[in-house]
Amino acid sequence: MPRSNSPRKPSPAKKHIDHDGLHKQLLTHFFEQFIEGFFPEVAAHLDFSDFGPENILSQELFPELPSQTHRLDFVAKVRPKNSGTSAYLIVFIETQGKRHQEFLARVFRYFALLHIKFATVVIPIVIYADTSRKPLADRWTHYEIAFAGHRFLDFRFLAVHPSSLPVRDFLNSHNPAQLALAARMDLGSGDMVQIKLDLLRQMAKLAMTEAQIENAVLYLEAYFEPEDSSAFQRELALLAKQEYREAGMLIEHFRKIGLAEGRAQGLEQGRQEGLEKGYEEGIEKGLEEGIMKGIEKGLEKGMEKGMQKGMEKGMEKGFRASKLEDARKMREHGIDWAIVTDVTGIVPADLA
Repeated sequence: MPRSNSPRKPSPAKKHIDHDGLHKQLLTHFFEQFIEGFFPEVAAHLDFSDFGPENILSQELFPELPSQTHRLDFVAKVRPKNSGTSAYLIVFIETQGKRHQEFLARVFRYFALLHIKFATVVIPIVIYADTSRKPLADRWTHYEIAFAGHRFLDFRFLAVHPSSLPVRDFLNSHNPAQLALAARMDLGSGDMVQIKLDLLRQMAKLAMTEAQIENAVLYLEAYFEPEDSSAFQRELALLAKQEYREAGMLIEHFRKIGLAEGRAQGLEQGRQEGLEKGYEEGIEKGLEEGIMKGIEKGLEKGMEKGMQKGMEKGMEKGFRASKLEDARKMREHGIDWAIVTDVTGIVPADLA
């Protein structure tokens, strides 16, 4: 099957996808399967027989460092095989979307903090969640400190980069973590809709708890949302076939769960939006009433000011008219203009 190195176009964002949250939930439900599926050489030395929710130390904090609070994506304690003791080792997993040098330094700091805190073996793992199809270069799996030709630190960690892995290699997997992360893998020239249903059909054959199935299906649905109406129609056509009966049952089952949750969320969102709408309408009404009262007050003040101005203007005009009349009578009695102007302020042009 030919492969395409161009990134798959993302689906139109009909809803916000919480990438970090999806990966954390996936690891919470499929931590053992994730290690077995992508790092089998490590899994071979780990004992998962007593592994449970109490072993997960996600969001581990380091309050003893007042300058900065360190919050990790996923941390778990696991017992090594044939250790002969009750000691645990630590596995921590970070999900990273964008690659940059500072992230490498951060992985080392987390490793060092965990090693100091628990004084045991620490296994660092990174899931690179970007969409590049190029194989992961070695420089993105280690961090070093060197100076003057001397290397003082050569820290290395494990990494998986799903988008550079061909999805066809995992379509028949019996590992649910691999099947779920296949949603982020390179589809090559394959049809996204058919690949999605093939993965769901394979999941339906596995022995999983209700919570595990729901988590895996929701993960696939988040990243395999149909790009357009034609993709959705292809999905419906494939689901009508007998070989995709199991996939259809999974989708329908969790669609109903999603509808129920959606109704509950819708009620809460509607209540919140109602409060916000009422608040907005209250502000709008208040502004409207405020403007009207302002206009009324303005008219009142304006009339008062206008009357005052009018009286002043009227008095001014009346005073001038009186001066004009005085000047006219003085001229009628033959009084010289120089005297008229000196007494009244009126000049010949004012009487023209």
